[in-house]
Amino acid sequence: MAPFYVRSLPLLALVGLATACAPTYQLGLKPAQATNLFVEGREQAQATADSVEVRLSFVCYEATRVVFEAEYRNPTRHALVVDPTAFRYEASRRPTPTYDFKGRPRPLPGTEVTAAVAAASQSVLLPPLPPNPVAAFDPEPEITMLRATADREAAKAARIDWLGVALSTASLVSGVVSINQRETVSQHQNRAAIQDAAFAYNVASTATKVGHAISADQLQMRAAHLQQYALRKVTLEPGQQVRGYLYFPRYDAADALVVKAPVGSRVVPLEFAQVRRRQ
Repeated sequence: MAPFYVRSLPLLALVGLATACAPTYQLGLKPAQATNLFVEGREQAQATADSVEVRLSFVCYEATRVVFEAEYRNPTRHALVVDPTAFRYEASRRPTPTYDFKGRPRPLPGTEVTAAVAAASQSVLLPPLPPNPVAAFDPEPEITMLRATADREAAKAARIDWLGVALSTASLVSGVVSINQRETVSQHQNRAAIQDAAFAYNVASTATKVGHAISADQLQMRAAHLQQYALRKVTLEPGQQVRGYLYFPRYDAADALVVKAPVGSRVVPLEFAQVRRRQ
C-alpha cells in the first residue's frame, strides 16, 4: 500500500487548485442612499433629531474592527451629551436565492455581489447574523490599558540588568588578572568562556531592552492616536460641534449595517450598504 502522503497528493492538489481559483472581493461601506455630503472624500450619511444634525462616514476596516467617523452639530439652546458607548449597529443580509456555481460562470471582475453570492462563489458557509445589536467600543479603557502597558514596557527597557553587570564585571576582572601572568590552557579557556558568555548575554539583553522600548513607543502612539481621533464622551454646548472615530467589531458577512446614533433620549438610524466588488 502506498504511503499516506503519496496517496494524499492528488487530493491536496485539487484543494489547492480550488482555493487558487476562488474569486476575491474588495469590501467597502457606503451610505445606503446618496447624500452628496462629503468629508475628506468620504460620503456621509445624515440624520436629524430635535434639530441636532448627525453625520456618519465610513473610514476603513482594521483587522477586527470597522471604523466610522461621527460628526455632531448642536444648533439648539441646550447642552447635549454624546457618548460613543451608546452607538449600536444592526446587521442584515439581502434575501438571495441559493447559488451553485458548478458549471456556471463566477462573477466577473468589477461586479458587486451580495454576501450570499460571494460566499457561494468561494464555496464557504455564511455565518449567522449577530443576534443582538452590536455596540461600539469604549475608547477610555483601551487608552488606559495602552498607556499602562506602555509604562510597563518602558520600565522593562530602563531596568538595570544586574546579571549582565555581574557577567561583564567577571569578564573584566578575569582579563585584568590574566595580565602579566602565564595562563594554563585550562585558565585561558575558562577566561574565554566567561568573556563569551558575558558578550552573548549582553547582546541578547540589549536586544530585549530595545524590543521593550519599541513596544512602549508603539503602544504610546496607539494610545495617542485614540486620544486624538476617537469620539470620546463629551458635552456639546449650544452652537458646538464634534467629530471623532467610532470603532465597531467588523462583520463582513452582512449586506447592510444600520448604525443607531444617540441624540439625547432618542436614537436616529444611519443606513450603510456593505458592498463586495470582485477583484
